[in-house]
Amino acid sequence: MTSVIVDSAVPPAPCGRGRVGPGAATRLPGTGGWCVEGVRPGDGPALHDLFARCSPETVRLRFFGYLRELPREYADSVLACRPEEHDAVLVHQGDRRRPAGLASLAAPAEAAPGGAAVLGVLVADACQGRGLGAAMVDELLVRARRRGVARVSASVLPGRSRLLDALARHLEPESSSLDRDGLTGVYRLRPHGR
Repeated sequence: MTSVIVDSAVPPAPCGRGRVGPGAATRLPGTGGWCVEGVRPGDGPALHDLFARCSPETVRLRFFGYLRELPREYADSVLACRPEEHDAVLVHQGDRRRPAGLASLAAPAEAAPGGAAVLGVLVADACQGRGLGAAMVDELLVRARRRGVARVSASVLPGRSRLLDALARHLEPESSSLDRDGLTGVYRLRPHGR
């Protein structure tokens, strides 16, 4: 789960303390100024830059193959900024033109298991292991609950089931399936307060 960004005409948004409102940056406490905010239409160059900073292995683990560039259809969908179709957030440390990661939650496609929204996360190699992916997923789930999303699915390559185990600690597992391409978990997303 990863993304890329190039020079953006959109100025960096100041990071506030905690979630201030829709579209506001969420400062991650105790992280030295890391912020999570929604992707904007002008973030295309930044997303491509992020992709370029990812190793071929990181790209393979996110997109299930070796790609030379960020898939155009994926980028176009994320940059359209229609959360009901494809919600996306990025994480940065004060300069959104150079994000450390991208996470997205796409509305269910016809082939999506159980009619679940599809989760994807990409974190640049140099920033992995700092909890940035988890912070982006947390923000996406908050936003999804507000929109009434009921199920989330995530797929991983064989040997990476611990990522699905992490989701199962925060969401109610509904089903899982294994095929030659990997393991997919479907999780129930309960509204807050239940």
